[in-house]
Amino acid sequence: MTAWHRYLSLICITLAMSPVAADITGKVVAVTDGDTIKILDANRVQHKIRLTGIDAPEKAQPFGNASRKNLASMVAGRDVRIETVKNDRYGRVLGKVWVQPHDCPGCAKTLNANLAQLLSGMAWWYQDYAKDQSPEDRQRYESAVIEARSRKLGLWSEPGAIPPWTWRRGQRAPSKSKAVADTQCGTKRYCREMTSCEEAKFYLRQCGELSLDGDKNGVPCESICR
Repeated sequence: MTAWHRYLSLICITLAMSPVAADITGKVVAVTDGDTIKILDANRVQHKIRLTGIDAPEKAQPFGNASRKNLASMVAGRDVRIETVKNDRYGRVLGKVWVQPHDCPGCAKTLNANLAQLLSGMAWWYQDYAKDQSPEDRQRYESAVIEARSRKLGLWSEPGAIPPWTWRRGQRAPSKSKAVADTQCGTKRYCREMTSCEEAKFYLRQCGELSLDGDKNGVPCESICR
């Protein structure tokens, strides 16, 4: 065997060992909230699906019910395709939900419900897990949030929206430090305007100022957040 053939064999073995997307198709039988659904596949097996790349408001949060209803309007009772590569520690399938658009009955499943939730202002981009997304999806999801926020859609229609990951930690209100209490999602947009790392984190995570995290690593204004 030549060196070239050995190289080709190594590539084939590597590809065979690499994780590949395993699509699941089925009918949506429940919409739990704005980022979780249940589907029944052709073998009558039920799968709980957690929509990747987004985090919707919790049920008790403002827009929690609106987010669930918005997702249900797209997928409830409909056939969907789940693009997935893994499950989470709770056994949920992590995936991108594709469904046929309501306004295009002759189309295939071309509507990305995850992205549509962001565009409607019904979910946050889950930046902590952005590293699990492709560069193309990171760009699309970030752009969707910027668009919804600029148009004040959904949860962006009210100031001081609290991200669900903060809500789940039991923090029902922004930090009470003076730097943060005085801002309440004010007009600051740039790192040079931030007076502390705490304030920069507040504007990134609570106000959705994604431009503060230029390298998309979850840390804003690294000149002051070391």
